[in-house]
Amino acid sequence: MSEAVCSDSDAELDSRIARYIDLGYSRERALGQLLLAGFSAEALKRRFPDLPQGAFLLGLPPAVTPPGWRSPRLSREIGPPAGLAATKAAAAAVDDTSGIAFHYVPLIQCSFPHADPGDAVSFSRRNGWLELTVGTTRPATGLPYGVPARLLTIYCTSEAIRTRAPEIYLGRSLHDFLRRLDVPITRGDRGSLRVYASQLLRLIHATLTIDEHLRDDSGRTGIHIRQALFAEEARLWWDEDRAAGEGSSLLISQVLFQSILERSAPLSASAIKALRKSPMDLDVYAWLVHRLYQLGKPSTVTWEQLSQQFGHSYRALRAFRRFFGDSLARVRVVYPDANVKVSDQGLLLLPSRPHVAPRARPIR
Repeated sequence: MSEAVCSDSDAELDSRIARYIDLGYSRERALGQLLLAGFSAEALKRRFPDLPQGAFLLGLPPAVTPPGWRSPRLSREIGPPAGLAATKAAAAAVDDTSGIAFHYVPLIQCSFPHADPGDAVSFSRRNGWLELTVGTTRPATGLPYGVPARLLTIYCTSEAIRTRAPEIYLGRSLHDFLRRLDVPITRGDRGSLRVYASQLLRLIHATLTIDEHLRDDSGRTGIHIRQALFAEEARLWWDEDRAAGEGSSLLISQVLFQSILERSAPLSASAIKALRKSPMDLDVYAWLVHRLYQLGKPSTVTWEQLSQQFGHSYRALRAFRRFFGDSLARVRVVYPDANVKVSDQGLLLLPSRPHVAPRARPIR
């Protein structure tokens, strides 16, 4: 096949090969990443004719191919609750065709800290049968937290699902990466450049331990434990002036990558953009979308259960209820079809129209 008649898939493959070489990958490692991404061994043999036959036997790891998704249009007819003009404006300003993002389900069920945990070297949350503990391999760097930690993990999860490869390209520099996240670039001690650089390092040094409590049909109990580094390797460039062809990337650990392929939930990218001023808003939105999509019958979640999951820094249940209610109101601006009712007991979840509905055909 001549270059003049290369298919889009061939052009994408050639572009990916060039990017890996620019990043300094060996030909063997680039081949491995491309096999994991799902490119055929036949196409790769034509581009790596000098490599031995055994190098092409890696194959795609077993995983459920994520279904295709589309984001329904945000409702423009239902007015938001009083005092939510800013959230409505943000929701209306973004185009719902901006796409779908994916989030790792255990981090939806048990999220990162909302605020800086200080010198803590671990952070645990429990949600029913699942318990998540976030640790760090470098205590001096600290634990990931807040909105940046959530946006960074959503980006990495989305890229892993999109490319079906554990190597995540972060851009040619930190400036480029922030543009990819659609985060305004600001400088100074509290500017986005410094904040996101710090949070990216925290995330790269993070460890995840997921304990899932089990019970079989006979009543026997057990536990499934999954432990993973967030990243096995990373190459980061902070400055804007760099040699041509250099870029930043990280390699998600294989344990986490396999789990991401199996356990990721689709979210609306435009809703994330509208809610990204608050970690609580992002957590409530992701949880509602995931929970309501699976819901087959009404279910009540008590305030005590909600507080255990979302109330990271609220000592009084009354204070948590007030802040949770404020977040829920903002979330319902971007997800007006969420059929939920607030009561003194907690939150009544009712079957709802999915915010991110399955398409007839999967994304390839």
